[in-house]
Amino acid sequence: MHITYTGRHVDLAKGQVEKIEEQFAKVARLLDGKTRDGVGEQEAHVRISLEGRRHCVEIDINFHNHALVGSASAEDVNTAIHDAIHKLEAQAIKVTKRWTDAKHVSTKPSDANAAD
Repeated sequence: MHITYTGRHVDLAKGQVEKIEEQFAKVARLLDGKTRDGVGEQEAHVRISLEGRRHCVEIDINFHNHALVGSASAEDVNTAIHDAIHKLEAQAIKVTKRWTDAKHVSTKPSDANAAD
């Protein structure tokens, strides 16, 4: 997954960037490679801002014309990032489940039609 960072009044240390990419691993497994041709990498945009003493984090991913957005705020930047990624992960699971369930439509006749 390709991740772009934007910070407003916040600079991320190299260790924080590595930790964010580590947390994105599950979301990347859910979304990467699921394009029409079977290959591809999704792109995430992480915006971090400091409003007063609270760190606000917003993460956007566009997946098959679905905007997945995870946003959170906390006094600790790592907590805010973790909460936003957790929300994004839940949305990704929901969308991929809906996408795979729609593809697996049963073609067998139902038992009610077989009794006729």
